Order: sequence, then structure tokens, then C-alpha cells
Amino acid sequence: MLALSSLTLLVLVSASLVFGLNSGAWNALNASVEGRLVRGIPFARSCFPDTGGPVSGIFDEQQCDTVRSDYLDHFSLASTLGGYMNSQWQTCQRTGAECLLDWTDPANADADSPPRVCSQGSIPDYGIQIVTLTDVFAGLDFSKKYGIPLVIKNSGHDFKGRSSGPGTLALWMSNLRSIEQQPHFVPTGCSSRPGKSAVTVGAGVSFSDLVTFADQHNLTIPSGGDLTVGAAGGYTQGGGHSIISNVFGLGADRVLEFEVVTPRGDHVVANQCQNSDLFFALRGGGGGTFGIVMKMTTLVFPAMPINAVFAAFDPTVGNNRLEFLRFVTNQSLEIAKQGWGAYIIPTIGILMANPILTPIAANTSVAALKTFMTVNLTGTFTMTVEPNYKTFFDKYIGALVHVPVGIPLTTSSRLVPVEHFTTASRRADLVTTITTLFDAVDLSIIFATTPFLYGPDNDQTSVSPAWRNSLWHVNVANTWNFNTTVAEVSKKYSSLKVAVDPLRLLTPGSGAYQNEADVYEPDHEGEVGRPLYISPILTSVKASFWGTHYARLVEIKRKYDPEHILDCWQCVDWLGANNLRYKCYI
Repeated sequence: MLALSSLTLLVLVSASLVFGLNSGAWNALNASVEGRLVRGIPFARSCFPDTGGPVSGIFDEQQCDTVRSDYLDHFSLASTLGGYMNSQWQTCQRTGAECLLDWTDPANADADSPPRVCSQGSIPDYGIQIVTLTDVFAGLDFSKKYGIPLVIKNSGHDFKGRSSGPGTLALWMSNLRSIEQQPHFVPTGCSSRPGKSAVTVGAGVSFSDLVTFADQHNLTIPSGGDLTVGAAGGYTQGGGHSIISNVFGLGADRVLEFEVVTPRGDHVVANQCQNSDLFFALRGGGGGTFGIVMKMTTLVFPAMPINAVFAAFDPTVGNNRLEFLRFVTNQSLEIAKQGWGAYIIPTIGILMANPILTPIAANTSVAALKTFMTVNLTGTFTMTVEPNYKTFFDKYIGALVHVPVGIPLTTSSRLVPVEHFTTASRRADLVTTITTLFDAVDLSIIFATTPFLYGPDNDQTSVSPAWRNSLWHVNVANTWNFNTTVAEVSKKYSSLKVAVDPLRLLTPGSGAYQNEADVYEPDHEGEVGRPLYISPILTSVKASFWGTHYARLVEIKRKYDPEHILDCWQCVDWLGANNLRYKCYI
């Protein structure tokens, strides 16, 4: 029998801390939350006859059939405690302990048949289905008493594994699904201010719920590209971009108030008139860091028509892809000035949305794009005016933009400042850099979704200032499968970091979007933090995720969470990569 490595022993010790904790303690916790304590069961557990170590759930062939059919389904993954959109965060990547199917063919029995086994991996062993404030208090007290790390889990959309972890207790927020229209909302304690049109949403409300609600009430609420994302969670707390962010700002810009439980156990309201420092931190400082958000109140807008453009081409013909990238790079500044937001997919084409131009003006503004796509690239061009945002989303984003889920996927990103679009030579350098980058990775997309027209936030949010002076958020990714070795997975991460380095070098002093950044982003904190490492090609100490806001965020973190009850990978003032809770990162 092979001897267990020291790391494997460490993981098993942590798991035994949770599973081996006196059953009376868990029973007492369950009673205190009225039976809402649930086991974290790996999504594909029912497909595995054999297990590796303690693992929740049972083998069930009939249930496995359902799992196989739902393995790549956003809503199915979001509905379970053990479901994570990027499946490596269900696993212990450092040891290879996992419970994954073959995402290219979930019916492939090679993934779940002996000798392969199902392991608990990084899935929280238990979670509390949060319904009341008492549930949150119970979770905090239990964590402090027994030393069980907490994670905050909503829909499972987290590219960096911040809502999972071996040996953890999850506060599962998905049941908080209230939505209330507030036609004249005045933040608590701000009685002298005029009311604004808003909605108040529970922490578990998805954009699917919210966009539907907006449609039913003749409102517009910008969303991300996946409707299963929780509106009040890490999306907004980390920034939150939309295809119409150019006009309406980031999600963090539109928040008027949070109702939150701090890690110290205080139930507070945070807005510009009270607990304003916490309000600042929650508007861009990152999810799972400063408190447990119960509700969020955010601005809404009247229903409005959306000008939509979808243009596609064949990237396998000649130099089509290169010519396409040159054209959109040359046009990006002008179309941003006219109010367009866009998803630019180098191997497909471009999807654009504009909520402010008249149909005639919109048609004129994209005339050059139409000619280029149909004549130069012999591609297709479609332009419509959709009656509202939901119709636009369903017809275009929902049908054409497929955010991959159910697969192991690691991302990296970079915000590209406006200055790189102002001269021909700078645009040429940018095209050369991104073309090389896209050749070196598995997936790539350019989000032209920065708040360019929305303007500066005057330090009202903690989102990186780089968002305010950039046109593009470039995002790339690598993928792998259930049978990829630990060494090969490690190379997927390292090669992605290396591939993006030239773009980092081209854009010194900019940054990356923390929610979609490299798990090993260099200089993600800056000189006042504890950076994991500094890239040898970079000399700037400006924080990649928060820029000049980072020092203030550290002060706020230490004020509201001095014991580090909430801690997550690369989050503000985190405990660092060597902390035991991060032992499954590769």
C-alpha cells in the first residue's frame, strides 16, 4: 500500500474535523436553524459506486441519469449546495480528489466507473439554508466556537473558488428570494434626499428572477451574461459588468443600500448616510469578505427599447480573424462614445447593445461595421430594435452567448485603458498582443462593457479605478477534464498566467477584474498587502484588483472582521496562500 503524502494527510485531517465533530454539535446547530442544515453532496455523487474517504450522498443509478442530463445545466447546478459552475472548485486540485463526470460526454462511464472514486473534494461538508437572520447568527457562532471555516455560497458562480473549501460550513443564501419595487426609495437615515426608483432584493435573487420582475413592471435592470448569477452577491460586491454598463454603470455603481450581518454578528444597514465605510467596501471590495449581505437595494430604470446588432464571420477563412480584430480595435473608441456595449468573440463575431440612440442614429453608427462584416469578411449582419431588455437578452445573449458551466475552467483578465485606442501605433500594438494571447489559450472574449459614458464615481465605490478609464475587459480561459493529471492542471494555470503577461506589460498601472481574474494574478493587492508573488516582468506595485482603494479597504476589513471570520482566496487582507483553508489550491 502506498504511503499517504503529508498533503493528503492534511486534507484528511481537515475533513475529519468536520465529519468527526461530535454529532451532538451538528444536531444542536440543525435544531437552532429549524432543520435547515444540509449536507454538501457532490453534484455527480449518485453516479459513483465507490468513494474515496468520507463523502456525502449515495450511489443511485436512477438519480445518476438525471445528473448526466443536467451536468452542464446552469439552473441545475445553481439549485444544489454541491453544484459549482466551474467544476474544479468541487475538487481538491492539489491531491486530485474529485467527483467529476466527462463534460464532453457526461454519459461516458469511464469517468465514474471503478477504479475511479468520488471524493468530497472542496465541497463544504455542511451548509445552512439561510432563511432568517437567526440562521446567519447561528452559523457565525458555530464557526467561532468550533473553528470551522465559513464560506458564503449563493449560485456557485465563482471563477476563483471563494465559495467552496474543504472542511467548511457554507452559509447558503439562495433561499432569500424576495423582490420589492421601491418607486421612491430613500436610504435609511438619508431623509433629506429625494427618493429614487429602485428595487430591494434578497441575497438569493438571481438575474433570471430580477430581469423577469423588471419586465413585468416595465423596468430595466442591467444584468450579467448568465441569468443564474445572484444579483446581490459577488457579482455586485465585486463590480458587476453588463452589456449596457457603458450607459448605466457597473452593478456596484447602482447600489443604494445593503442590509448586512457583519462577521462580528452585528445586523446593520449600510448606505451613504450610515456605516458608509462598509457601504464603500461592499460596492466593489469583493464578495465573501466584509459581511453577509441579506438584502440589497439598487437603482432601476424605465423600460426602454434596445438597439441590437449581431455580426458573425467564418474565422477559418484567410486572415478573417486578424482583420476582424483590427477593425473592432480601430472602431471601439467611437462606438463607446455613441453608447454601445459589446461582447467581442474573436472566433465568432460581435454582439452589441445600445439603449440611448434612436433606431436611425443606431443604424448610421454601425454602417461601417455592416459593410466590413458583409463585404470584407463575407459574413452576416443583423440589426433589430428590441422592445425591452428582457426581450433583447432572451433573443441574443441567452441564445448566442453560452457561458460554459459544468467544466473545469480557469480565467485570466485585463482591463485595457482608453489610451491604447487613441493612436494607430497603439492600436496596432494592442492587436498584435491580443492575437498572440488568443492563440495561446483555449477560450477568449473581449467585454466592451466598461462604464465609459457613465463616468467617474468620485471614489464612491471601491471598484478599481482602472474600470473608469478603460474600454475593454479582455478575458481568456483554459479548460481541462476529469482525467487531466494534477501536473497537467497545474500547467493549465501557469501557462495562462504566462500567456497574459505581455498584455499586462502593455498596460502597466491598469488592472484585472477581480471576479474574472487569474487565480494567480500578480500584484493583486499591492504594496500594503500580502501578494502571492510578483511577476518578474512587472515593477508597478499598484494593486491589480483595487488600485488606490486597497489601503482603505484593508482598514475597513480589519474594523469589521478583526478575527478574519470571513476569508477567501485573494480577497482583501486575506490570510495568504499558506493558510490551511487553501490547501486544495494547486
